[in-house]
Amino acid sequence: MTERKPFDAAVRRMLDEQALVAAALPPVTSNEERVRMARGLMTQALENRTSIAGLPNEVQTRDVEIEAGLHARIYLPPGESSARPVMVYTHGGGWVIGAVATVDPFCRLLSAASGVIIVSVEYRLAPEHPYPAALDDTLTAFEWVAGHAHEFGGDAARLVLGGDSAGANLAAVAANRLCGAGAARADALRALLLLYPVTDHPSANHPSYAENATGYGLEANLMRWFWEQYAPDVAADDPNVAPLRLRELPALPPTLVTTAYYDVLRDEGIAYAEKLQAAGVAVTHLHAPDMGHNFPVSPAQVARFPQGVEALREIAAWLKRSLAAG
Repeated sequence: MTERKPFDAAVRRMLDEQALVAAALPPVTSNEERVRMARGLMTQALENRTSIAGLPNEVQTRDVEIEAGLHARIYLPPGESSARPVMVYTHGGGWVIGAVATVDPFCRLLSAASGVIIVSVEYRLAPEHPYPAALDDTLTAFEWVAGHAHEFGGDAARLVLGGDSAGANLAAVAANRLCGAGAARADALRALLLLYPVTDHPSANHPSYAENATGYGLEANLMRWFWEQYAPDVAADDPNVAPLRLRELPALPPTLVTTAYYDVLRDEGIAYAEKLQAAGVAVTHLHAPDMGHNFPVSPAQVARFPQGVEALREIAAWLKRSLAAG
């Protein structure tokens, strides 16, 4: 991880443009207003994200209801008709903002590049639905996919849990639950994809919280606020919210972890990759020395920066290797 390069200049310009927009907003007077404003900004940003030149429109989508109130979008890549592996994907957004629509371009791109069916979960958000609502929805979605994959061309014996940021936190904790409890579906979990994951509570004071506190997209104080909304009454060292604190990891499948140098979550992501490796898990760690948070999931970064394109290729290739039939 020690390699450090100057922060990518093109990303710097993009973040500076976003900062000018944020600076023009009126002051927030309540927590409820802050939640509404954060979600509104995300919706506004989507207007510029959901149309990317070259987006693989041949990927078909299907919106489904997993159970009452829990929805998901299925991404079906073109090509072969044999049963394909399926990834249950949980979006980022600090458990407070974000939606299936937020990661729609990324899921289309990744599904097309990897040949993997993706089921993107519209899990419940905090503060209206604090822990364990989002985790429960993730586990429910995994169970549903295991039982229904055959209905949309999926292979229930080749499943993946994946997510970015807070979504990667949900994927990591769900995997620990499934593999640690000896669940019937544990053998079907063939891979784990953790993109710049939240693995520890801010009170751990990892150096990257101070080094990258402001100016690189996700700010330290915002991450602390996200935690207050999601897990206000949960101990900071509870491994059900902070998987890095789990004393002994279960037998997990091959795992890919991405981190970025200019990200408040950098150090806890690296620490989790090292913890997995020490536990005997087959770990692939992709580290971006000149990028920040949301790399490489942000459609703007995938579309505008070569690092995003290359990372997408590497993730897709890793999925193909990890999920090869046989």
